[in-house]
Amino acid sequence: MTITHLRSNRFRMPDHPKPIENMSETEPTLIVHPREGTPDPTDTPADLERAIKKLAASPMPVAIDVERASGFRYSDRAYLIQIRREDVGTFLIDAATLPHLQSLGAALQNAVWILHAADQDLPSLREANLHAPELFDTEVAAQLLGFERIGLTAVLERTLGVTLDKEHQASDWSNRPLPRAWLRYAALDVEFLTQLYRALSHELYEAGRWDWAQQEFEHILNLPPKPADPNKWRSIPGAGKIRTRRQLAILEQLWRAREEIAKEQDIAPTRLISNRTLVSLAFKPPRNKRALLNIQQMRRPRARSHTDEWMSAIKHAKCMSEADLPPLRKHTPPGSLPKVSGWRSAHPDEFARLKVVRRAIEPLAQQIGIDPAVLLEPRIQKRLAWDGPVLRADEMRDYLRRRGAREWQIERVADALVEAIN
Repeated sequence: MTITHLRSNRFRMPDHPKPIENMSETEPTLIVHPREGTPDPTDTPADLERAIKKLAASPMPVAIDVERASGFRYSDRAYLIQIRREDVGTFLIDAATLPHLQSLGAALQNAVWILHAADQDLPSLREANLHAPELFDTEVAAQLLGFERIGLTAVLERTLGVTLDKEHQASDWSNRPLPRAWLRYAALDVEFLTQLYRALSHELYEAGRWDWAQQEFEHILNLPPKPADPNKWRSIPGAGKIRTRRQLAILEQLWRAREEIAKEQDIAPTRLISNRTLVSLAFKPPRNKRALLNIQQMRRPRARSHTDEWMSAIKHAKCMSEADLPPLRKHTPPGSLPKVSGWRSAHPDEFARLKVVRRAIEPLAQQIGIDPAVLLEPRIQKRLAWDGPVLRADEMRDYLRRRGAREWQIERVADALVEAIN
């Protein structure tokens, strides 16, 4: 199969036989071994060069996945990158030992990249100097086809009648050497992506939704990086129960100290001190090191080795002037929206409009069998309700377009929103 590249960054739907009917009614087959066996990791420059030569010679789609160490490391970098092209097999690229992958990326520019939940993996791939020329996201395809469950295992079961063991999904992929069972798991994550791509492409085409998918994939590829949230510390579970600005200041300073240490050591912040302990320290700050070390979790080696930093953070917050203390409620930056949970009492007109917008979207989504959030993103629904425009149909289309709605969405919701809001 050859993928034809166009300037519009679109590609031709692949040839594919009609999918098996009623696949979901049969018991899925558990796959435990890759077809060609479990490959050894590509972890030396010589191995990488051989892999690049084989991958560059293939015209087949690029099935790709990323394993990170979320919950173990501070960074969201890729530690293992799985790549499969059907005619040359699967390669497990050790991104921890091979940080310079520009040549690998250049070898993969001649075909569409197939990922599941691409928005999660693309930032890590870009950090590794791997940039997708074109995209097919099997999760997004499943959403556009109205699948109730959109995880990779569920989509494989429904579409191909196979299932995978996800035992090592949350493992620490920064460990070296990687156990053989982990490598087998990683290889299987890309084993069926190309088949899934062909099957879902066919379903999208038959449903008249192929163009919808192309617009969604292009949108994902062009998403800008998420800006850092200066108030991220306020999202710690339990922080909402704090009732004084001084306690909030202690929580913020402890959180910032934890972030700095975690970043420097590349360790997940909660592996230093749990969120629950941070909140507890803010509620009842210890007077000195001895009181701090009377707390059980603070006696653990990772936390104890930074006792000076914790006490310095607490002391700094205690010495802050009243004017410098954080406000009890998070400041809403210009252009951003407050949480919807507070609209009913604080912003009743906007809350009423949001209900109108949702009532307009829900039946349209039901008619075509997809989730309302897929038909129009909740962030756009909320923005429309907040801005409260009374617009003509052509103005509504321009408004939705500026807010990031895709053309296929605009065509289906603009008139209904004009009627509902007016």
